[in-house]
Amino acid sequence: MKHRALRIVAAALALLFAWGMALAEVRTTASVNVRSGPGLSYDIVATYQENKSLTYLGESSTDDRGVVWYKVSTNNGDGWVSSRYSELKGEAAPTAEPVVAEPTAEPAPAATEKPADGLAGLPALNAGGLFAESIVNENPAPAEEPAQAPVEVPAEAPVEEPQLPQPGKTVELSTYYRSDLVTAANEIGLISYRQVESEAPYQYYDAALILAGNQNVENIVVYGGGYEVYGVHVGMNVNEAMAFLNAAGLDYMASPNGVSYEHRAAADAPFADENGHDSCINLWVDADDVVTEIDWSTYTG
Repeated sequence: MKHRALRIVAAALALLFAWGMALAEVRTTASVNVRSGPGLSYDIVATYQENKSLTYLGESSTDDRGVVWYKVSTNNGDGWVSSRYSELKGEAAPTAEPVVAEPTAEPAPAATEKPADGLAGLPALNAGGLFAESIVNENPAPAEEPAQAPVEVPAEAPVEEPQLPQPGKTVELSTYYRSDLVTAANEIGLISYRQVESEAPYQYYDAALILAGNQNVENIVVYGGGYEVYGVHVGMNVNEAMAFLNAAGLDYMASPNGVSYEHRAAADAPFADENGHDSCINLWVDADDVVTEIDWSTYTG
């Protein structure tokens, strides 16, 4: 009877563990490639935008740079995604031990001060949509690693609602990629600012554009009129858009989620993958083959 009882307990614990694993997911925090193995030398099997939920397969690995990779399930089979552009949610709790120690009181968390400038409390653009879930709380928990020094905020006070692009203005954005973030925002005329939990945390934006990064522009998102990337703008036919990107010398990349082109790294670029690319330009297209969004994201993993 004793052995039978132990088998029943073991089976129950296994079911609880499997149930917990089924609830675990990896959610992307920016545009990211899913690779066939845990490292940059492996082939790309899928590309996903920010806030995509992927099933976590309960396995992780650390590459030679110290970056953790999560094993996930995609429509193209199993793959690995970098923790630099994703986060693990709902991971199963460890299996309980037979003997439970007496609980001890945990020290009260240290109080944090409310930011004086209130930038973190700005409402999310397109509530419920792009970047809506990533806005930083007013009292964030201390980071495990020292936070990078924030970029300088323009002298103009941030507004609650993003301004519209100036009528008739068309700005070519390719010249601003990897330029100084604050300088680019000032030249374009972006005065709305917010900080989010992301690899590119500092964002300047209006109703059609987001420029994001740390010190430099690392992410460009266009979802309205007034802006172009290598001549491509929202509302353009996808075949015409592809012709512009081909003419600009970008490299086409097969993608299950739209049309993607990889950007070749400059000689002084801080990072490039094994094929010499430092970033990817994704075109999101509707059922009528019209470009609805342009997303240019820097590779970091």
